[in-house]
Amino acid sequence: MTCRRRAGAGAWSWWAAADGPPWSWPCLAALAGGAAFGRLTWNAIGRHESAEKLRRRKAAWDAQEAARQERHDAWGEQWKQRLARITKLEGCRIVAIQPWAANTGYTVEVELPGGATWNQLKRFEEALGSDLRLPEGCGVEVAGGRRKGTAIIRVATVNVIEQTIPFPADLSPTSIDDEFAIGLHKDGTYAKGSLAFQCGLGIGDTGSGKTNTLNVINAQLVRTVDALVWHIDTTGAGLSLPWLTSWAIDGTHQRPVIDWTAPTLDEARALLTMAIQIIEARKRRYQQVMRQANDTKLPVSPEIPAIIIVVDETADLPRDIKGMIETVMNTGRAVRVRVKVSSLRATTDSVPVAVRKRAKWRWGMYVTDPEELAYLFSGYQKVDPSDAPWPGCGFNAYNSTKPRPCKAFQLTPQRMDRIAAAVSARRPVLDKISCEVPHGRYYPSRWARVLPRLYEGEQLHAVTRPYTAVPVVPVPTAAPQSGPAPASGAVPGGPGAGIRPGSPEWNRLFPRRGDATTPAAPEEKPAAPADPPDGRLRLVVNNTDRPQNPPEAPPEPPAPAHSDPAPAQKPEPPRPPEQAKPTSAEPQPTAQDAAMRLVLDAGPDGTGPSRMEADLKAMGYSTHRTTISGWLRLWAAAAEVFQMGSGTQTYYVHRSYVSGRPPSA
Repeated sequence: MTCRRRAGAGAWSWWAAADGPPWSWPCLAALAGGAAFGRLTWNAIGRHESAEKLRRRKAAWDAQEAARQERHDAWGEQWKQRLARITKLEGCRIVAIQPWAANTGYTVEVELPGGATWNQLKRFEEALGSDLRLPEGCGVEVAGGRRKGTAIIRVATVNVIEQTIPFPADLSPTSIDDEFAIGLHKDGTYAKGSLAFQCGLGIGDTGSGKTNTLNVINAQLVRTVDALVWHIDTTGAGLSLPWLTSWAIDGTHQRPVIDWTAPTLDEARALLTMAIQIIEARKRRYQQVMRQANDTKLPVSPEIPAIIIVVDETADLPRDIKGMIETVMNTGRAVRVRVKVSSLRATTDSVPVAVRKRAKWRWGMYVTDPEELAYLFSGYQKVDPSDAPWPGCGFNAYNSTKPRPCKAFQLTPQRMDRIAAAVSARRPVLDKISCEVPHGRYYPSRWARVLPRLYEGEQLHAVTRPYTAVPVVPVPTAAPQSGPAPASGAVPGGPGAGIRPGSPEWNRLFPRRGDATTPAAPEEKPAAPADPPDGRLRLVVNNTDRPQNPPEAPPEPPAPAHSDPAPAQKPEPPRPPEQAKPTSAEPQPTAQDAAMRLVLDAGPDGTGPSRMEADLKAMGYSTHRTTISGWLRLWAAAAEVFQMGSGTQTYYVHRSYVSGRPPSA
């Protein structure tokens, strides 16, 4: 365009100079006419040039697309022949072949012939990888497509999971309701999980990277602003120490990022008992909050945070603690109390079946025995440990997805220190209602009990004083520290503070009125006011210095609500001095002991949680039906009681009364 203007101006100047003065009227008229003509043709010429450029660009694009389509068709034809040759499926149609963004592989979408399923391709993954001559560590994954009759084939051409993948630098605030990444799949996509409404289960052999993966999960949890993290690790608290040392010893931040850690069995029992009580309290006292949110699940916030309990090394935990973990997993979903369990091995003695079934998010690091992965990912027995043979590699299955190979992010101690310092200020605190549960009395002094044990011989930093300079409330111990050995029939952690139901010790602890074992009371002594009016059960003192669960009633139980009040004009007979008030050496039986006695008293007709709740309240215990149901489930799992009926007709019978199931010796 510029060249044309210059040529026009030059022609006019030459003509005007040759024919006379350039500023005469004829010359000016010619100049004006040329300018008007140029203006009229300017837009048309510009549009023509733009259209020509667009046409050339489109022609180049079409040629490129034609070449790509030709390669795609050739590629697709190769896959069609490969599937027919290896899987014997004729008539497969290759819908699309999409390279991955990281250029580490590609995905093939296949439409299968009528009647074929993607599972028919799944068993040929190894054969397809061999036919493609993939490098070591790369492989083929087959999964279901977006609709029936289709399959997705992921082909990894670069070994992503062999590489070291550092933990992401993003430490922005998150919510427990958000999914979070723990690593990368072979195709470069994130391996994700969530503990918002699901429980988790992870396994890994020694040296497999299980601890690193747990630290990655911890890092993602402490980033949240609406979830507290509680730890149970009775093998040295190795799960918690990397997250506490920068606070407790170095003082790099003012608050701990882990809200509670239990390094001992007694501390673990206190923690889990409080969690069960919190579940019960939240269900009753946050009904209005759930109604306002129009949801049957409690909405979490920094004011009402979720509680995530991370448990490491479950194999050596006693049965009663495993039972409490199961109770939390069974009952805590609606009020946002969830559990993440990990173990060295995936076996029934390390991971009970009930725990595995409740865990909807499962991950397994490298193990030497494929049967353990088959137990972890039940229903997917084709999981092969050789697909993830390096430390830090494993399989991830979340939200009903198939287990897929992945590599966990790497998290170093220095990186954990920086994360703890960055997120400390925004960590939430436990809500008031949760703090008011009976076991809440042990909560304020948790660090005063735990930190001196974890850092024995070391000087704690001054920033810990608000947490340690408080009166220490010791948690109950599981058994007397000294004294005679338990009597015959004792089962550590069982009901009755270790006394087996039906044993002589149990009958002495809870004698029936009228039994031969019941000591006859002198005629001149009146009955104890705590005896129920129906005469079904008479409680006597326990034979231990500490009940398994703290008494849920005052030391002196009140009279039953349905009993007739004593006449005002008739004074109450004086109570004998030895029965006036239990001494410290004669604690009352626990509510759990009394509940088991109720099951025994019910005989072959059995009883249920609602009736037991009423009976316990008549005896002075304020135990809720939810807690009783948890005990019954625990006893049923231990074969102490048997569940009969179903639905609203469910009742429980002690094993002593079930035909063909006599009590064990």
